[in-house]
Amino acid sequence: MITPLPSTVVQPEPAPAPVPSQPLLTLDGVVKHYPAGRGKQVHSVDGVSLEVGKGEVLGLVGESGCGKSTLARTILRAVSATAGQITFDGEDITRVKGARLKALRRSMQFVFQDPYGAFDPKMRLGTSLDAPLRHHGMKDKAERRGRIAEMLDRVGLEEEILDRFPRECSGGQLQRMVIARALLLKPKFLICDEPTSALDASIRAQILNLLVELKDQLDLTLVLISHDLRVVRYLCDRVAVMYLGQIVEVAMRDDLFSNPRHPYTRVLLAASLAEEEKTGEHELVSQLRGEPPSPIDPPAGCRFHPRCPLAQEVCHTVVPEAARPGEGHLVTCHFWDQ
Repeated sequence: MITPLPSTVVQPEPAPAPVPSQPLLTLDGVVKHYPAGRGKQVHSVDGVSLEVGKGEVLGLVGESGCGKSTLARTILRAVSATAGQITFDGEDITRVKGARLKALRRSMQFVFQDPYGAFDPKMRLGTSLDAPLRHHGMKDKAERRGRIAEMLDRVGLEEEILDRFPRECSGGQLQRMVIARALLLKPKFLICDEPTSALDASIRAQILNLLVELKDQLDLTLVLISHDLRVVRYLCDRVAVMYLGQIVEVAMRDDLFSNPRHPYTRVLLAASLAEEEKTGEHELVSQLRGEPPSPIDPPAGCRFHPRCPLAQEVCHTVVPEAARPGEGHLVTCHFWDQ
């Protein structure tokens, strides 16, 4: 039987704030499928329901290919949902188009994973930052320059960097520029997709601290996508765990790390702990069976059952309902209490 990880695994700081009662973003049964030929579909996102409270930082974790980035693009309307509803700041944005979609994108921005690929290599950085302001109707050049200077100051950069090409900057400088560009339109909501994964370890802490400061200063709401659970437990208030296109567990950060209820979450935390402490493969990880199934042909019942050491016959055929082990804690598993 899989047992929870001990609470001593996590010594997080700073402490998370309570989840705000008023959601800024609500997902209700969101689906995103892509055609895969021969009448089949890639089930990238398959029925995700989730809330993100105003002012909170929600971590979104899971293995590569589980649908995290597709969910992010669907939320931001970079791609259209196949089904379900997305509500942002009280408005149904699932099908908005044209001028309304353009206006919406002032409030919702994306921080890219790879700062080296985020800018046109043939364009000076000043031109790259000026473009979104012009696109969104800021016609006065002095006003645009003032807005850019303000955001550069917030991320700790000097204005002289605007004359450089991307190749003339370090990874840390470019990631700060990515964040500055995302903030130019004064958004309410940021999705950060692995914002430190391409950076040296010495720079990661600086960028994380910067995100914490900006979140507080600008009253931002963040969704943080990350493979690094150390980053998640440092920065996030709540954590949502995704597996094969579905959310399998959501909880306050400390609750999730000290008392994970879904077998998949327990394996994720065990693998992270083993890597962090360099102790070799954890016993829980060794119990995991095989590779994740294809999103083109996901298993019936619980999608984790082909790999789960707790799986029984019911798991093969019946989709588990969401259970509530505690306040603010949701888990979709038939045997979460074992």
